[in-house]
Amino acid sequence: MRREYDLEDILAEFSNYQADAITDDPEPGVTESKTDSPTDAPAPAAEESVHSEEESYAVANDPVFEGEESAPEDDGRTAEELSADEQQLTRVFRAPKAAPGGKKPADTDADEALNVDPAGRSRKGRKKKKESFLARLGLGSLSLIFALVSLLVLAWSLQNLHPDAGSAASASRSASGTNLVSRLDSGLNNAKANALSDITTIAKHYSIPEGETVAPKPNEACYGTADPTDPAQVQQVMDAIQKARDSGLLEGQEVIFSPELSFLTSTGTDTDTSIHYYCDDSILAIAWKELVDGMTLTCCEVKIADGSQIRRKFVDDRFGSSNKLFATSLANSVNSVAAMNADFYMFRDFGIVVYDRELYRFDEATYTGQYKKYNCTDTLFITGEGDFLFWHRLQTATPEEMRAFIADNNIIFSIAFGPVLVENGELQVCDWYPAGEIDKGYSRAGIGQKDHLHYFYMSLNHSAEAAARWTVNQFAERMYARGLQQAYNLDGGQTGELVWQGAPYNHVDFGAEREVSDILYFATAIPESEGTP
Repeated sequence: MRREYDLEDILAEFSNYQADAITDDPEPGVTESKTDSPTDAPAPAAEESVHSEEESYAVANDPVFEGEESAPEDDGRTAEELSADEQQLTRVFRAPKAAPGGKKPADTDADEALNVDPAGRSRKGRKKKKESFLARLGLGSLSLIFALVSLLVLAWSLQNLHPDAGSAASASRSASGTNLVSRLDSGLNNAKANALSDITTIAKHYSIPEGETVAPKPNEACYGTADPTDPAQVQQVMDAIQKARDSGLLEGQEVIFSPELSFLTSTGTDTDTSIHYYCDDSILAIAWKELVDGMTLTCCEVKIADGSQIRRKFVDDRFGSSNKLFATSLANSVNSVAAMNADFYMFRDFGIVVYDRELYRFDEATYTGQYKKYNCTDTLFITGEGDFLFWHRLQTATPEEMRAFIADNNIIFSIAFGPVLVENGELQVCDWYPAGEIDKGYSRAGIGQKDHLHYFYMSLNHSAEAAARWTVNQFAERMYARGLQQAYNLDGGQTGELVWQGAPYNHVDFGAEREVSDILYFATAIPESEGTP
């Protein structure tokens, strides 16, 4: 019966033969000779060879073996001068290309088994074995496709993601702001997710390039609205939260929103009491209103996938512009999912202002008493990772030290209003502050960080429910009760505003928006071309 040899069988047979030829022990009682005399080291007879001449011919003419090993170089010695081991190996590597006597070996058993044709061409099934060899190397068509996609992504990245040149400030911005390795990893990960989408699900990672002044447009299909009095509709909000949990966006974190909250249900001055939410693979945002102590709180909880999705917008995209716009106009111009007031920096001339990694305001002139203009307030710094860092009033530094602090901590922008309400999970009490009239009952607004890339905004505005408002310390207690790790007071009063889908969601003081110089906002990172409901 015909028997097919496999490449592994041939290699194993040759290895066994080679080991036997080299490690055979001499006969007992015989001392191995170290002389070069041909009589002391006679060459073994041809019939004692493990392989016949016909088998050696077949191995030598097998295309799989050609080029893998080379015959030992002829050093001019005769066969009698070669050691027994060398002659054994020579029979394998120097097997003749033609069958002995010039006869065709096709009628031999060895050639029949190896299927060698008269011209010494490749045996049958060579194509099959090559395909098997390629499969073992992992060079299937799917791998080739992914390799090509990866090369294209790498080529695009090298062409477009290059460090800035020029001033020391731009060099620092490039070094700390543009993490080339991270962006390459994200690009390759997303390319792999696309290439393998029919086989498996790989979570994509999205971010917004720092140089972009406008975020991707939200997908309208990802918005939802729920009536807080209808449990079935409130469950839809919970379903969106579960979707974010299943996708990994929530990272196992607990949310503040709950069906058990005391939702505002009567209209009063507020015409919109609905719960609003937005959810895609890069952001979950929920906005709702609560009635607490007879007063309306407007809340917004946001979880994002990347630190680039918490952003600040200056009018005209530059520091010091004399123009002012409504928060709704600014929010719509950057495609925000949720936007809120920041510090209205053009209304005051104190505090530390950082924007796009640049230090723009650091006035060392005396503000009052022992305070300088730059350190008379607490400052909130937001890093490229989306974390909150605080610089406390009376804390001192030189401009050079502050620039080093910005670079070392990967700070993107700052907000200068305050004070700090919660720090490292602990409630902060403020006894004096130059902004915000902290000891009087006023409308308040604040932003907090609950967990990694997880935030909470809350505002308390004048409305028909009650005239009394909270002091800063009372407001801090309410923020602290939400389980925040960090929380910071923003500009309140008529400036305090939450914008949702291009319109004010809360009741703004005096019933009308106030033109401002800046906003803080959250955005989706998914390009419009990849938006998913």
